[in-house]
Amino acid sequence: MTAPAPAMGPRAVTPRLPRTGLVGRPLSVRAWLLLAAGTVGGLVFTGVYLAEGATRAGYQTLVQPVSALSLGPGGWVQQLNFVVFGVLVCLSAVGWRAALAPGRGALAFPMLRLIAGVGLVMDGLFAQDPSGGYPPGARAGAATVHGQLHTLFAVITITALAGGCFVLAARFAAEPLWRRWAVFAAAAGVATIMFIAAFGTAGGHGGLAGLWERAAGGATSVLTVAVLARLAIISRPGVRARRLGPAARGVA
Repeated sequence: MTAPAPAMGPRAVTPRLPRTGLVGRPLSVRAWLLLAAGTVGGLVFTGVYLAEGATRAGYQTLVQPVSALSLGPGGWVQQLNFVVFGVLVCLSAVGWRAALAPGRGALAFPMLRLIAGVGLVMDGLFAQDPSGGYPPGARAGAATVHGQLHTLFAVITITALAGGCFVLAARFAAEPLWRRWAVFAAAAGVATIMFIAAFGTAGGHGGLAGLWERAAGGATSVLTVAVLARLAIISRPGVRARRLGPAARGVA
């Protein structure tokens, strides 16, 4: 007779780290570079339009929109600024996919970033029409095709940025380590809508239209920079081990 096979003990289970960067999984260098592309792009974009606005005769930063810098002599600088920033935002979408997958918003948020990036590129390719006395001496006339396209893609861009805030809010609400951040993300989305509405009420120029436009873009930028900063902190080995417990230390 054949001896019975020895009883098998319980199968060893190898603990695994969570698969999403939001709860501590280290991201690859490639993912971090792609995420940084959008942040660095935003800083460069802001620096360029501030420098351009400060040196353009007749340009009023608090009154005129950023897009007005695409007009007149040297307008190509701001047009290129839009295009470069847009390309970098598109690249950052791949990094956000790596940070959020899998889970709620892992596809929606990167797609919205991609849409926003394409919108910025198109805004660079199609300049707005003269308005509000800029360039100096210019008079508003009938809307042109390129001016209408600029406005269309500007609306698409800001809508995608605001929508991304609400997508992140929903994702954070489902993550124990990020639950408190859901309010922050939702508030950024609401602020973006309110500021761009104030910009629209001003007719795109006059009053504090320039300030409202910058505030609308700044709300989403502050959110994404804060999220990336926290990602960098919680992905450090020591912090990750404390948050995830013995399972994290067992596979370190």
